[in-house]
Amino acid sequence: MILRKVFIFISIIIFITTSQAQEEFQEQIEKLDFKTIYSRFETYYNDLDSINALRYAEAYYIKARKTKDTNHIADGYYYRALIDKEYKSLHLYDSIISLTSDVKKSNYPTIAYLQKGYYFVSTYQYDKALENFIQASIKNHGKNKENLALRINISITELQIRIEENNKALTTLKKIWKETVDVNYKTKNPDIYNEILFGLANANRKLHHIDTSNTYINLGLLTNDTKNKESNYYYYFLLLKGINELSNDFNGNIPPKLKTAINYMNRVNFKENIALAYHYIGEAYHKKGEEEKALQYFFKVDSLTEKSASILPETLGSYNYIRDYYKKSKDVVNELIYVKKIIAFDSILDINYKSINNKIRDKYELPTLIEKYNQDFATLEKQNSKSNTLVIILYSISSITFIVLFYVLFQRNKYKRRFKQLQESSLNKRLKKTSSKEKPDLPEKVFIKVKNCLDAFEKEQQFLNHAMNSEKLAQQIGTNRPYFAKAFNYYKNESFNVYLRNLRLNYALERLRDDHIFRKYTIKTIANESGFGNSESFSKYFFKAYGIYPSFYIKSLNNENQRSNRS
Repeated sequence: MILRKVFIFISIIIFITTSQAQEEFQEQIEKLDFKTIYSRFETYYNDLDSINALRYAEAYYIKARKTKDTNHIADGYYYRALIDKEYKSLHLYDSIISLTSDVKKSNYPTIAYLQKGYYFVSTYQYDKALENFIQASIKNHGKNKENLALRINISITELQIRIEENNKALTTLKKIWKETVDVNYKTKNPDIYNEILFGLANANRKLHHIDTSNTYINLGLLTNDTKNKESNYYYYFLLLKGINELSNDFNGNIPPKLKTAINYMNRVNFKENIALAYHYIGEAYHKKGEEEKALQYFFKVDSLTEKSASILPETLGSYNYIRDYYKKSKDVVNELIYVKKIIAFDSILDINYKSINNKIRDKYELPTLIEKYNQDFATLEKQNSKSNTLVIILYSISSITFIVLFYVLFQRNKYKRRFKQLQESSLNKRLKKTSSKEKPDLPEKVFIKVKNCLDAFEKEQQFLNHAMNSEKLAQQIGTNRPYFAKAFNYYKNESFNVYLRNLRLNYALERLRDDHIFRKYTIKTIANESGFGNSESFSKYFFKAYGIYPSFYIKSLNNENQRSNRS
């Protein structure tokens, strides 16, 4: 009992002392200017002292709130977000965006969108990452516009390389490489220099331009070796160098550079890069004819990937080798296990790599796999009469999988036909023509005003205004709503809401067809740009009007353009 009282007393003393210390700290901070507070925050942040860094970040924010300075408040949010690496940092970035969305000359909200993009990349949500990078580009009007534009471009090329859009990434990287060298980013900003250099090396590697890739790799190794051999980039370049060496005459010995890179990746737990290295080691042994050694590394890829939240299209090839091994061994059960994994990973790629989903499906021949999957279950049922329970379970799974995938393929083919019909039809036919109904009893000048108003309304694209309605148009021409409605109905023979919706849908359709940049926007942004209040109503009415969803229409347009470019 006495000990408990002593403990409570000591706790109260500590609380009072801590509170007093915090108040004294805040009073001292009040006397400092923003530059000094930031300087101290930066010192602690660079020294990885998150406790003291957070104290100064909080103090900066409190002082900013008292002065009601928008830029300083945004800075306060930003410094706090840098320390908080968890999910709630997104709320701080959202606060910055909300606070600074109308501040034209500020580097915000561009920086906030960039940081959100980086977060989504780290959590493998690539579509969300791209959405934020695009928003960062749209909002980039601040004093540091050129440098931020460079960072945005680099971020998007990194995503493109990740999803195997290597040629597109190279086009951008080659343009900004010259700028990087001209302004001496090697010394001025080594991180940007290394990011561009690594992107050039990696994209060329994936495109099998090995000599070009090695040229950039050697530059990267030289730069980082002379400064800091323990930097991440040194080992990233070493990893690419080792993978490139495997493509030469492989003598059965893993290149020392690759071993060094793998050891580092193990030390810092970069599973994705370890899996990439193991996949190419396995491929090298496979080409040499040493199947057992190759399989050891392919199984290592499987082990690493199962425990990770991400898979690269490159490493998915390991599963095909394992599946083929079991197929040759006539081990139907294990073959089916890896066919299921390939189908499952295809689903992951469908979520994380939407823009290349069709390419992945074509590359790994998913429809053929599904057919083989069901055939093998039938064979397994005959061969394993003693395992009826297992066969029934597996057959049930097979049937369900087949039905689901058949439905998906059926829907996709239906949408493809609708897309083709939509492309062949005239867009202008979708707007209803003037009716032949009896002219209502109204002054002639009302008809003239309404006709001129509607012509201007369509020509000037006033329908993109979310707040537009028939009452406002009636006010514009100086008449009342009933008169406007009667004249409008005579000319258009439909309700104003339907007319407005059709104009917006046709605008979205034409712009998606003709503007490849517009197709990169999110459905929400496309809906907003087309005059719709939300993405749900836009998708609903787009499907109702054209028979396909806007997301499928965009994918189909992009695939059509890619085929045209290849031909």
